[in-house]
Amino acid sequence: MKNWRFFLCIFVVIVLVFGCESNTLPEKFEISFAPAAKYEGPAQGTAIIDTKTGTDVVLSISGLESGKVYTAFFVNVKSQMFQGIGQDPFVLPIDAAGNAEFTAKIPKDSYKRYKTLAIYLNPSGKPVANPVGVKAKLGAFMKGDKAQMIIVAKLR
Repeated sequence: MKNWRFFLCIFVVIVLVFGCESNTLPEKFEISFAPAAKYEGPAQGTAIIDTKTGTDVVLSISGLESGKVYTAFFVNVKSQMFQGIGQDPFVLPIDAAGNAEFTAKIPKDSYKRYKTLAIYLNPSGKPVANPVGVKAKLGAFMKGDKAQMIIVAKLR
């Protein structure tokens, strides 16, 4: 009789201790950009995602070349999944000093499906809608410029 009461008390204590633990994210998720493979330029910056709303993203980047076209995407490179940040065509506004301050809305918590946030340089001066190079059905007829990933922020 005493044994089951003892085990019941232990069980209740375990449930209360581990069941009340919260895995909540901080209100702001701030991550730093690092150079991507094969990129040796001065670009650097941070990304801040408002985890409370799950829809607000702020990018602060410096060291970009003025007059070039840069785009921002959430990316899973291996599975070739991507989602643009902000309004299509996802272009970052660059000032004369090569800085970008960019605020955008994304679908709620969509950043959780991706491993990285990447900034791409678009070589032709036009934004590339397909940054990871997903093969099109028309293949050779759809040849176009491939964007170069320059800086990356790891989301997980």
